[in-house]
Amino acid sequence: MDQPLVGGRLGFAEAALADQPANGRTMSTSPARSGHRNTTYSRETAVAFVIDAVESTGAATRNDFDIDRIVSTAHAMADDWDLKALQPATFWRIASTFIKQ
Repeated sequence: MDQPLVGGRLGFAEAALADQPANGRTMSTSPARSGHRNTTYSRETAVAFVIDAVESTGAATRNDFDIDRIVSTAHAMADDWDLKALQPATFWRIASTFIKQ
């Protein structure tokens, strides 16, 4: 996504593009022979990204969140399995919606 998210299907408005993924790390496969990264995103990589992001601060674990609903909602917002395309504020807004009680 090369454009800022404005409005969006869920009504989240953001002002600027994200400089980095929500957890500060990139998810990718090893470099391809051409020297470029060969990245394949799927539901599984999205789940791994979400788990890593919510556990990265040490304040929560995957059991504190409904990971599947975060992945589904973030995928719908990004229209891609590459969830780092979302702005960090948008990602955390989605994640905070699905904290288990």
